[in-house]
Amino acid sequence: MAKGAGARDMTEGSPMKLIWGFFVPMVFGLLFQQLYNMADTIIVGKCLGVQALAAVGATGSINFMIIGFCLGVCSGFAIPVAQKFGEKNDSALRRFVANSGWLAAIFSVVMTSAVCVLCRDILLWMDTPADIIDGAYRYIFVIFLGIPATYLYNLLSCTIRSLGDSTTPLIFLLFSSVLNVALDFFTILVLNMGVAGAGWATLTAQAVSGLLCLLYMRKKFTILKMQGDEWKPRKDYMKILCGMGIPMGLQYSITAIGSVI
Repeated sequence: MAKGAGARDMTEGSPMKLIWGFFVPMVFGLLFQQLYNMADTIIVGKCLGVQALAAVGATGSINFMIIGFCLGVCSGFAIPVAQKFGEKNDSALRRFVANSGWLAAIFSVVMTSAVCVLCRDILLWMDTPADIIDGAYRYIFVIFLGIPATYLYNLLSCTIRSLGDSTTPLIFLLFSSVLNVALDFFTILVLNMGVAGAGWATLTAQAVSGLLCLLYMRKKFTILKMQGDEWKPRKDYMKILCGMGIPMGLQYSITAIGSVI
């Protein structure tokens, strides 16, 4: 690994210290990932009443089904990156990072288009009560519009973790969680956007955390600076990434799929 590359070598030092230092921020990161929907639900219930609370609550299963798949896919994409980092094969590492970016862009466009088109139908298939279906639709439609932002944050945070840094993504996530709460109150109480405001707050907070990760990576990890044609999409790399990412995406969302059914 090049000197000053910014990545952390996890093969040097006390194993237990390294494991705990990496593990604890990662666990808290997973917990705070769930804070977005929880914060929306609590604030909507307090500010907009029981019907609005029921509308947001009715979307919990499909929300976690889609967001869980995004998180699992990005976690899977980070595995080959971590492997090549361990091998100190910097060129292959950059190719995997580039191709995971291409795949995440494709997945986000396809998923956003599909679920936004089918959003109301899914709510109808789930027999969402007529008195809350409009509110549920307004909220979850905005959340689904934010799928690219969800991919952006999760892909970049998982890449940062694969280079040995699990603390920085947690810091950005904590910041965006606080921002989400503040924006919830702003969009609901000041802008009077109703349940849709909670969705826009979540979308904005996710996008901000993703952009923070991107800026941090560009400044910190010189090892990721593309050289030559390393940024170009390659089928062999994409095949490996899909073999890792898609099963993990299904693993993360399988419980929510059962709940939706």
